[in-house]
Amino acid sequence: MSSPSSPSAGFSSEDPAAAKAACRKLAALTRAKLAAAEPDAARALADHAETLINRFGTGIYAAYFPIRSELSPLDLLGRLGGLGCVTSLPITPAEGQPLRFHRWAVTDRLDDGPYGTKQPPADCALCRPDVILAPMLAYDQAGWRLGYGGGFYDRTIAVLRGAGYQITVLGIAYEGQKLDKIPVGPYDMPLDGVLTPSGLLPPVPHENGGLTAD
Repeated sequence: MSSPSSPSAGFSSEDPAAAKAACRKLAALTRAKLAAAEPDAARALADHAETLINRFGTGIYAAYFPIRSELSPLDLLGRLGGLGCVTSLPITPAEGQPLRFHRWAVTDRLDDGPYGTKQPPADCALCRPDVILAPMLAYDQAGWRLGYGGGFYDRTIAVLRGAGYQITVLGIAYEGQKLDKIPVGPYDMPLDGVLTPSGLLPPVPHENGGLTAD
């Protein structure tokens, strides 16, 4: 997979927080341009539903309600639901807490949530996902994800895995969101793969390491 010029180039790795902040500004601009240039990306993403099921099974899939220029996973979630998977969305908790996932189908009602997002009503059944489809600003071939800095997904993954649960975490992104290298902090959790409109990019071993086309 080809990569655009990297917003991470030239940023010092000595201060991951400062490097991430600089990356976020440029990555957000890049993602907005990709969203405008690829209006059919969400439909293309949904075409990979069977690929996910063949790889990860018909378990509980958690996605997100897209905000800003995030690539929407909702068509994909609808396709997964139609193929027999349980689907869910998170409810954003107080700062410092992990996400809580509630069962939700694409035709169900949504309530307003923080940060301009939407989320399931609080009385929807809680669930523990087998596969988490996570939004992001950027990713690199080693499977590191650049988020918004709130730590919600990293914290949630750490809590679930720390409790002994086996979960798969896939980033959802345009291919052009790939950077040469994401600045990594001590609490960051790597992805198990990235799903783009072109397909699934799992981190499988090869001579250079990191993500490669499946």
